[in-house]
Amino acid sequence: MQKDTANMINYSLALRMQFKMIADILEHSASTALRPLGLCFAFITFLCGFLFFSPTPSVYAQGTVLAPRQVAEYALTLEKLEADFYQRAALAAVNGGLTSAPQIAKDAIASYGEDENRHVTDLSAALRSIGGNPEEVVIPENPNYSAILGRDPFANPRDFLLAGQYVEDLGVAAYKGQVQNLLAAGEAGKPILAAALAIHSVEARHAAGIRFLRETLLDEDVRPWISNNASNKEVIYNENREDSPIPFNLDAFDGYATRDEVLALVTPILTATPPSNTQPVEEPNPSTPSEPSAPVRGLW
Repeated sequence: MQKDTANMINYSLALRMQFKMIADILEHSASTALRPLGLCFAFITFLCGFLFFSPTPSVYAQGTVLAPRQVAEYALTLEKLEADFYQRAALAAVNGGLTSAPQIAKDAIASYGEDENRHVTDLSAALRSIGGNPEEVVIPENPNYSAILGRDPFANPRDFLLAGQYVEDLGVAAYKGQVQNLLAAGEAGKPILAAALAIHSVEARHAAGIRFLRETLLDEDVRPWISNNASNKEVIYNENREDSPIPFNLDAFDGYATRDEVLALVTPILTATPPSNTQPVEEPNPSTPSEPSAPVRGLW
């Protein structure tokens, strides 16, 4: 009886050891088989964290990252160019190719030129407030405005208004193109962002007013905004931005211009020309009324 009991105990121990060995083998096999799956779950967790918590590039990324001071200098260059453009137009309206322009167009030249001069003054102050020097932002004494159309834009009202549309559209699109850089700068970008937003809507008003003059005075097929009926030559920015949720090719939306796109258009103008090819810079005739004779800020 004792012998049978001992045999049963030995058999039970042996069976338990076999079960333990089988369990260990299964545990090891399962661990080995599930290791890649565990790594996969870990990778997925890391990827989700990366996607949700890391900065993602904006569809409006401009490529060239500018600091607030650089944005202000860039914008001030455009404003000085616009102010000079209208100053030359005012001279041509008194004694040059624009003397035949209707009075409402001459009033617009005076009013818009005054706005651009104020833009230069106030944007210069904004640049100083962040440590910049507006006196270092210069344009040529005789910009090559003929580069806009391939001919003198001050020779007749038709060419002047078309060139003016390019100039104003350029300002509107250029300011919008720098919003991303100014927002990315945080507190440091706020003074320039405030100035840019205040100027941007005025440039848009000018662009609409010039379009209205082209339509009503010259019977041009345009509208007081960038429209589907505009020719490709009348739109200075890319209307089909890749990966953008905004359909800029529709009348309900206006696009923006990157710094590189703006410079491609402005650089030929900033190439100085001999004085004989441009309107001389002189003071307007004192007898010429300085105030517009009719409201022109809401032409449409």
